[in-house]
Amino acid sequence: MAVRKSQKAAEIPQGVVSTPVRNTALPPRASAPSMSSGKRPAPSQEQISRKAYEIWQSGKGGSQDDNWYRAERELRGY
Repeated sequence: MAVRKSQKAAEIPQGVVSTPVRNTALPPRASAPSMSSGKRPAPSQEQISRKAYEIWQSGKGGSQDDNWYRAERELRGY
């Protein structure tokens, strides 16, 4: 049985681990982002509005814009 060059141990430098090459095709990418990617869906304007109102009611908010941006950040998980 003939030994191919790539199988000779003398050609692999000491301390280097050889791993098999992946010769299979990669799976196709999904066209739309899925929930498994870890991304949350964008909150609706109604959800942001309610959260901004809750922030305003707490007395710990700022201006209307500040409350809106804070609510949006919190709902998106930033």
